[in-house]
Amino acid sequence: MREDNVRKIWSDAELDAALSDLHDDVDEDDGLALSRASLMAAAETYETPPATPRRGTWRWIAVAAAVVALVGGLAVVTSLRTPAPEPAQPAATLADLDRPLEPGEFHYAQKLQWLPESLEGRPAEMQQSVELWIPADPTGIWHRRTKWTGAVYGLSSDEQRKVRVNLSPFDEYGRGGSFPGSPNAGGTMNPTWNTPFQNWLTPDAAFIASLTPDRRKLVKRLGLDTISFHDSGKAHTATESLAMVRSVLETGLVRKDIRFGLRDAFAEITGAFVTPGHTSDGRTATVLIAKDSGQRVFLEPATAQLLAWDAGPMFTPVTPRSEVAVSTSKNRPPSSGTTGGPTSSSDIGAPQATTTVISAPLPPQLLQVQETLYSFAITRTAG
Repeated sequence: MREDNVRKIWSDAELDAALSDLHDDVDEDDGLALSRASLMAAAETYETPPATPRRGTWRWIAVAAAVVALVGGLAVVTSLRTPAPEPAQPAATLADLDRPLEPGEFHYAQKLQWLPESLEGRPAEMQQSVELWIPADPTGIWHRRTKWTGAVYGLSSDEQRKVRVNLSPFDEYGRGGSFPGSPNAGGTMNPTWNTPFQNWLTPDAAFIASLTPDRRKLVKRLGLDTISFHDSGKAHTATESLAMVRSVLETGLVRKDIRFGLRDAFAEITGAFVTPGHTSDGRTATVLIAKDSGQRVFLEPATAQLLAWDAGPMFTPVTPRSEVAVSTSKNRPPSSGTTGGPTSSSDIGAPQATTTVISAPLPPQLLQVQETLYSFAITRTAG
C-alpha cells in the first residue's frame, strides 16, 4: 500500500460520533439498507485515490465500511476492478430445444456409438459419429453425416497404433428425411402383418408427423405396428418397442408432449419398466428398461429428451438401416474410386453406405458394448 493511502485507525468514540452524524435524519429501520447502498455506491464511483487526498472522502468510505463490518459481518474489499466475465453458456439447453425454429435454423442431433469390429484378429469396437441436420421446415432437405472418430476400444496401445482409420465423412441428403438408397416401405402391406409397414426404425418427416401424444394409441402402435418384413403378427418384445422409441427420439424432431407420451406408453408394454436412475456420468435420468435384453434408454426427466442408450454384456447389437457398419477389408480405403494394395495392418475405410452390413459376427461372450451418447442443439448451419 502506498504511503499516501495510509490513514489512522479510528477510535471507538470517533466511529460512534461519525455514525451519529451520518444521515441522522434517516429512520432506524432504514439504516441497514442505506449503509449497504452507500458502500455499493462507493465501490461503483471510487477507482483510485486522488493525488491530493481529501479527508472527507476517506472519512465517508471508512464510515460506510465500518457500518458494513458492524451490521453485516466482516467485509474485506480486495479489489474494485470489474469482475471477470461468466463462463460461456451453451447456445441452448434441452428445455430451449422445443421452441419453434426460425427460417434458416436447423434441428441438430449427434449420436456417438460404438460398433463391433474384428481388428488385428481380436474383437474390438470402433466409435462412430452420426450427425443430423433438419431444417425448420422438416419437409425440406435433411443432411446426415457419418464418420469414424478414430477412437478404438478393446485393443492394447500397440495394437491400436497398427489400426489406420479413414476419418473422411460420408454425407447424405434426403428430402423430408428420405435418403437415397435407404429402403422406404412405409405404407406397404403384407397378409401376415398387423398393420401397413411403419417407418419406426428409419423415421422421416411424414412418419414423425403421424405420431400423436395419445398414450393409448401409442401403446397399441409400440406393440403391434409392423416394423420388419419378417413380422408375423405377434406383439413386439420390450426390446423391439424400446428400439422403436429410441430411433424416433434420435432425430431430435419429436415434440415434447409426444416424447412424454412415448415414455408413458412404453411403461405399459409387457416386459418393460420405467424407473428413476442416472447415466454413467451421473446425470439424473428417467430409465426405460427392456427386461428381455437388459437394454436401457436414458431420458432427461424434465423434457424426455434422449440422453443415452446402453446394453449389458453378452449383447451383440443389430445394426439398423440408419447406421453404417465398419469395413473389414485389409485394403486401403478407396480414394477417387480406386483401391490400393493390401497392407499388413488393419485399415478401416470411410463409411460407404447406410444400408451395408458387412461386419463379421463376433463371439458374444467377448463383447462389452459401450454406452451410446446423444446431444441436441439448434444451429444456423446445415453442416
